[in-house]
Amino acid sequence: MNVENLDIDERVKRVLKKRGIRELYPPQEEALKSGILKGDNALIAIPTASGKTLIAEITITNRLLNEGGKAVYLVPLKALAEEKYKEFKDWEEIGLKVAMATGDYDSKDEWLGKYDIIIATAEKFDSLLRHGSSWIRDVKILVVDEIHLIGSRDRGATLEFIITQMLDRAQIIGLSATIGNPEELADWLNAKLIKSDWRPVKLRRGVFYQGFVFWEDGKTDKFNSWEDLVYDAVKKGKGALIFVNMRRKAEKTALELSKTVRDLLSREEIRKLRELATSLEENPTNEKLARALLGGVAFHHAGLGRNERVLVEDNFRKGLIKVVVATPTLSAGINTPAFRVIIRDTWRYSEFGMERIPILEIQQMMGRAGRPKYDEIGEAIIVSATEEPSLVMDYYIKGKPEKLFSQLSNESILRSQILALIATFGFSEFRDIYNFLEKTFYAYQGKDPYLLEEKIRGIIYFLLENEFIDVTLDDKVKPLPLGLRTAKLYIDPLTAKIFKDALPKIEKDSNPIGIFQIISMTPDLTPLSYGRREIGMLEDEYYHLRDRLYLELDYENERKFFRALKTALVLNAWINEVSEGEIVEKFNVEPGDIYRIVETAEWLVYSLGEIAKVLNYPKDIIEYLRVLRIRVKHGIREELIPLMELPSIGRKRARALYNAGFKDLDSIRNARPSELLRVEGIGAKTVEAMLRYLGRDVKIVEKPKKGTLDYYLSP
Repeated sequence: MNVENLDIDERVKRVLKKRGIRELYPPQEEALKSGILKGDNALIAIPTASGKTLIAEITITNRLLNEGGKAVYLVPLKALAEEKYKEFKDWEEIGLKVAMATGDYDSKDEWLGKYDIIIATAEKFDSLLRHGSSWIRDVKILVVDEIHLIGSRDRGATLEFIITQMLDRAQIIGLSATIGNPEELADWLNAKLIKSDWRPVKLRRGVFYQGFVFWEDGKTDKFNSWEDLVYDAVKKGKGALIFVNMRRKAEKTALELSKTVRDLLSREEIRKLRELATSLEENPTNEKLARALLGGVAFHHAGLGRNERVLVEDNFRKGLIKVVVATPTLSAGINTPAFRVIIRDTWRYSEFGMERIPILEIQQMMGRAGRPKYDEIGEAIIVSATEEPSLVMDYYIKGKPEKLFSQLSNESILRSQILALIATFGFSEFRDIYNFLEKTFYAYQGKDPYLLEEKIRGIIYFLLENEFIDVTLDDKVKPLPLGLRTAKLYIDPLTAKIFKDALPKIEKDSNPIGIFQIISMTPDLTPLSYGRREIGMLEDEYYHLRDRLYLELDYENERKFFRALKTALVLNAWINEVSEGEIVEKFNVEPGDIYRIVETAEWLVYSLGEIAKVLNYPKDIIEYLRVLRIRVKHGIREELIPLMELPSIGRKRARALYNAGFKDLDSIRNARPSELLRVEGIGAKTVEAMLRYLGRDVKIVEKPKKGTLDYYLSP
């Protein structure tokens, strides 16, 4: 269908043409003719790269231009929010303002009211609903990207609550490539189902077994090893994406492959890859990544830092990095396709031992094969070491993705959401809460209503017992100050209870390691795991720090206790300015793990301070927690806090300034630029930015260094 024939605003057509879009794909045409442009709910279940986002964009922009109002586009990851934000910025040229909202769960963010399209993570939008942000009443369209995550144990219940809240208030558009029971989900949403197997790039799927690829069309190709599948793709000038089940395996495989792939690179590519490798910050994980990059290969997993993950994704898309070995995190919606996808593992470790990776996840990985505009065909190959290829083919390639089931029975999230219903949405009777829950996907799927009722009663009793809520004389429930603050902080009520119980000990003896132990024991922070070799070290640390810890070793929960202790030790090293590389080496963690726990810990230390305020603890305790939060955020000792106000200053530069005698803002404001330039890591642009911030407009002209061509040619 030609874009010209669409019954939409001419301004929308203009932007589409500017992007080079003149013809719609068949699923896009079907969706846009389904009633979605008239405000009908829609569930769009079509393959990766078939244009799901564009359907949502056209629907959103056309409706907002004609009717006004706002649209919210929900994504599961911050990285995906950033990607979608860049895509949607195109619409600003026709007057629609685009904003992105992630993180900071204790804010109404009323500034978002100035924007028309808001890209947000589900958790962020859930917190905005709780805060009663006034602009939400103007939301006319809610798009839920990767809606199949409603079946995810960790975030499914949050997504389900958001959709239930918005069902009667806005048009709902769900997007996914893999849903096992789309009819059921569409029926709950009262949505038109757009279901298709059409792809812009044909997908060829097969199983590699004992030297042969057995394709689903019955053909076979011979390759001596699965590694030859990688080298063959690179020789063809194509990229290969390999999925494995563990971080260590991703790193080891990338290093092994790089030895051979390097021989297939041009001199110019080797030069550029060397530049990439030398740009990485020094730590043990990045050292391995740098070695792999020199051979045109990279690994990608949650242990990498944010900058490194972006570097790998961007340069793989550009074609400089030829091969990426990834854990399944890369299959979760980030736009990183490849000509050939190779799935090395269909089993992974879990709490219960080895288990099959779900069909839904494997098919998400396979969906990464084939780059629109670059490939006419994409290839997805599952490697089988022991299972007959026909069995793997039947299960993963011909099999249907698992059905999605409500995760509302997740007690941690249910606890938080029931408190939110009472504290922020004004529900005052048990029957009101139950009636709301009857509108959920959980109730639609016919789960045992008595079991749900029993859970609700148990949670309400917990909230009453711990003074989050109270019961009035006319038998209505009402929130107490602790309940109101907990709901808006977006933490589990159990976390708030743990804080409440720990605060008398914190008041008696405030110290960082004890506080970090407490926050690491809460359900809101997933603590670091540890290996057998670390048990001795953790036991020694426990007996050494015992007087400063607020919780004694509980042998019945020994594993949980030592995971929390390890996390506390890492956070303590971080705020004492131990370098990232040293933390990685000493505690056997990776940069991405450090960033994850630091981000969560900062929020929990803030929340602990807010709970202390509600419970009327002394000002010195609240101030201690405020300072500790800043130290966690930046990874610094207390004396560096004043310097962190400056632009372009992180923990390393702040320490260098302090050690050079610049210990506060006045000393920097009054310094000569030449003095500041002598400080390690401080360049001309940083000096200009710092002094500009402090009210001095200085322009520094750098002289060429002696011994350079510029020096000899300068007048």
